[in-house]
Amino acid sequence: MKRLTIGLVVLIMALAIVPTASAHAPIGAGSNESLATATLIPDPTKSWAVYADLHQGGEAQYYKFDAARGQRIHLTLYTSTSAEDASFAPGVILMGPGIPNRGSVPNYVEISPGAGVMAVNGARAPQATYEAFAPSSFVQLADISLNAPANGTYYVAVQDANRGGHYGVAIGDRESFTISEWLLNPVSLLSVYVWERQSLPVVLAPALAILVLGLALLIRRHRGGLRLDIKGWMAAVAGLLFLGTGATVFCQMILSISRSLADASLIVTLIFAILPIVLGLLTIRLAVRSSGHWTVRSRLYLVVLGVGALVIWTGYLIGPVLAIGAAVVPSRSAAPTAPVAEA
Repeated sequence: MKRLTIGLVVLIMALAIVPTASAHAPIGAGSNESLATATLIPDPTKSWAVYADLHQGGEAQYYKFDAARGQRIHLTLYTSTSAEDASFAPGVILMGPGIPNRGSVPNYVEISPGAGVMAVNGARAPQATYEAFAPSSFVQLADISLNAPANGTYYVAVQDANRGGHYGVAIGDRESFTISEWLLNPVSLLSVYVWERQSLPVVLAPALAILVLGLALLIRRHRGGLRLDIKGWMAAVAGLLFLGTGATVFCQMILSISRSLADASLIVTLIFAILPIVLGLLTIRLAVRSSGHWTVRSRLYLVVLGVGALVIWTGYLIGPVLAIGAAVVPSRSAAPTAPVAEA
């Protein structure tokens, strides 16, 4: 197991030096077509991202948050790089106590009583922005940054007089995740790709192809007499899901680069693509070599691999669960036909 141990050490070191990527905690928009049903932003200093759909022209959708005087308010409005949103440029309106009045507000937009109103028209940036963290791309439309003039409740309205389309709102700057937000982030990233108007089956196609091909090879190996026990199968499937995550990241990276201008942050994406592949290869290697003679050390390796997958959002949650579960499932007698010498 020497080479496997070296691989785990390298993996842990890589995880320790992964640079901090620009990351937003996801939040659902819900039904928010009025001030009364405005989507609540719990903490406007925390970095949030809403991916939403303005259904039609002449419609507004609303968000609200509480802020203290002097607290930073930062909003960024953007849209997808899909051809379907190529002519979509909604505007954003910030309302609240002491906000300086600026711009005109369409008559279909509700105004908070007694609030100052800052209306900013959406203007498509000449070049789409590459988001290394997802990876994805977007077209920026507007940006508002100021300190809250007074204590109180502030509202944000996103509107377009002519048409609907997919838009996003980033609120706040402080990067922070709860445990549930961190664990569910792989699902949230899939929803971002759907927001980009990609088909979910197409997004998952690289991972599904690796899973099917990998299972076919393992079944062929099994029929040839080199069998996996139940723990080995669980770990091997986990490893295939880790490999599939890396393939998905690579494919999304290529697509996003084709729609935007990549910069040095591309290194972050490459790390998030390579680490799942390393995890997958280590996990499959462990499954093949340890089936039938699992030791405390090999079980511990599985736990480390599973936790590492959770940290870097690898395996669509299923992979880490299988890896950690395999570490605690009692061993059975479905061993390989001959013991395998340690590497």
